[in-house]
Amino acid sequence: MHFRNVLAVLMAVPGTALAGVSPAPVEWTADLHQPIYSVPRVVGGTVYVDTAQSRGPNVFAIQKGRILWRYATGGAVAMPLTVGGEQVFAASDVGNTHYMRAINARTGRLVWDYRRQQPPQCMCSHITHYEQNLLFAETDGHSLYAFHPVGSMPDHRIWRFAGDGARLTAPAVAGNTVVFGSADHRAYGLAAATGKLVWQQETGYAFVAEPAVWKGLVILGNRGGTVHAYAAATGKPVWSFSTTGPVDVPAIVWRDRVFVASGPGDRGIYALSAKTGKQLWHAQMADYTPWAPVLDGHTLVVASRDGDLTGFSVRTGKARWRTRLHGEPMSQPVLWQQKIVLKIGDHRIGAYSASNGQPVWEYAARAVVTDPVAGKHHLYIGTSAGKLLSVGS
Repeated sequence: MHFRNVLAVLMAVPGTALAGVSPAPVEWTADLHQPIYSVPRVVGGTVYVDTAQSRGPNVFAIQKGRILWRYATGGAVAMPLTVGGEQVFAASDVGNTHYMRAINARTGRLVWDYRRQQPPQCMCSHITHYEQNLLFAETDGHSLYAFHPVGSMPDHRIWRFAGDGARLTAPAVAGNTVVFGSADHRAYGLAAATGKLVWQQETGYAFVAEPAVWKGLVILGNRGGTVHAYAAATGKPVWSFSTTGPVDVPAIVWRDRVFVASGPGDRGIYALSAKTGKQLWHAQMADYTPWAPVLDGHTLVVASRDGDLTGFSVRTGKARWRTRLHGEPMSQPVLWQQKIVLKIGDHRIGAYSASNGQPVWEYAARAVVTDPVAGKHHLYIGTSAGKLLSVGS
């Protein structure tokens, strides 16, 4: 049988690793006996994870394979946990009631909860973000809530932005302004303290990618292929740059450069001046990337949908190396200890040298694996079989 046919057979079998690739150096495994589908969170060597269960404990803190505490939300946790300010934030639903809970990250005890009555069909995201001592929650896909999360019983919600039904991007905080885009074709700037609308800009196309921040500017691309830079405080347009494909992933800022990946119809990677928006270089790919690029020193690493992992020079845009993943990338690549790590298909995690793209190790399972999450010394992976794994260097 031809080698490529053998490879195709191997990749069709979940849990089968590629020949010649070292297995992942798993240091410990914790068995939670409940499926893990959401991405784990790690802070200071402690891993926080939720499981796909509505009854009994479904939020866990784990350190070196030992469960430190368990917490039962009383309902299914809708989206991955958020950790910040020494607290773990979990959103869950019980009937028509939506809960936002703050759990002490050290003890697992409830600090506060916030409840909101809403028809279940409107609860479609529950995405949380912790940034600059504020907790943001998008609880129904088109409304943004802000909380002061500190204290035993804070004032709960400090403000709410009610959209017109269009889905919002994740917010970014620039100075005293909270900035985000919307599927209603607008970019918005709100006062961080009050939620008052400071500015809005109509662009003609929907936004789905989180804004990037650079020296008082917010930079975000829309589905029409245009990257906009606004003064964060006032919303004044500073520059714009047009591609020929949708910009659905966040821009990456490095020093005074912005790197933008454009989607179908373009399939390009652009380097722009963060100050002026002037194109510095352009690299054409065979297929587009559904994930934001990753920076390692002077190399920009891009995982494209056709299974290529490519390292580009950040200064010239020339490809330094290219590696075949032998599968479709299914997660945002992460940089960890000079390695690029990402999920490939539903059952594999691969680690590749950031300097030359060569495979370093692979974890393959019959269970579905989560996106990998990098800590300082270890990498963490959850599985639908209920295992949490720690991979060492």
